Amino acid sequence: MALHRWKWKDVRRRLTDDSGRWQRPSEDGIELFALHAMTVTRHRYRGNTIANPLTCRNHA
Repeated sequence: MALHRWKWKDVRRRLTDDSGRWQRPSEDGIELFALHAMTVTRHRYRGNTIANPLTCRNHA
């Protein structure tokens, strides 16, 4: 199995258009989504309230 080692020049040639602007990677009409459009949801720390089979009270 041959490894395809890309140099920075190969990456830049593949991911820029004719005018030199960067474009999102896409293949067969599927485009990489925009990470800046994703919202970050933080969850509250629950500690020991998370169900765990080892600390279950009604363990058979």
